Amino acid sequence: MSGNLLALISVGFLAGSFGALLGVGGGVILVPGLILVAGLPFHSAVAASLVCVVATSVSGSSVYLKRGRVLLDVAVRLQFYTVFGAVLAGLVATRIPAPPLYLAFSVLLLMMAYRMMPLRKRESSGARPVSGPGSPKVVAASVGAGSVAGFLGVGGGILNVPILHLLLGQPFDRAVATSVYMIGVTGAAAAIVYIARGDLDPAVAALTVLGTVAGAGVAALVGDRFDQRVLKAIFVLLLLYVAFLMGSRGLAAF
Repeated sequence: MSGNLLALISVGFLAGSFGALLGVGGGVILVPGLILVAGLPFHSAVAASLVCVVATSVSGSSVYLKRGRVLLDVAVRLQFYTVFGAVLAGLVATRIPAPPLYLAFSVLLLMMAYRMMPLRKRESSGARPVSGPGSPKVVAASVGAGSVAGFLGVGGGILNVPILHLLLGQPFDRAVATSVYMIGVTGAAAAIVYIARGDLDPAVAALTVLGTVAGAGVAALVGDRFDQRVLKAIFVLLLLYVAFLMGSRGLAAF
């Protein structure tokens, strides 16, 4: 195992904190961090990231559940579709050319970022539901969120939060808390596929999980102190950043 203990724990702590505050699991930090710090190949980094996403969910949602922030009925209804997308993506991830997928996700994330921009006239507390949890639009988006988790190891929260906030009209803080709860099951479903294929480095995953659990727990406890508009703006920047990374990766492969 390359890298060092402190670096892996630090990457995990940063990803766990970031993931719990924004409901995205932290995979955006974990996957590139594990590739650079631990020298893991892409699919191994995705496998370790998914395990850490589960840890983020357990640590963060335990706090959010106690505070009544998680929309359990909505989460349960959407979870089936996200898990389906995650398992399907995990099974076919090594068989589908990556460049077109990266470009498609990049465009999708740019559209989500535009719709969630704080300057638009759509406040988190007053958003009106566009669709119900069982509508074709929400079902398709949820399968897409699971697919993102399976393909890229980012937990699916990068799409869960916009789905809950924009399509279902939930306040941003409730969307984040519910997403943190959902990404655990989604991440576990995808991780099982990668683990069964032998992509996981247990030592790297164990060290990173230590930092992830600590970071997610701290972030969930202090999350109430942050202005929701600021968190929403950070989330938009995250969407733009991930869109840029995936778009660049996709274009570079052509």
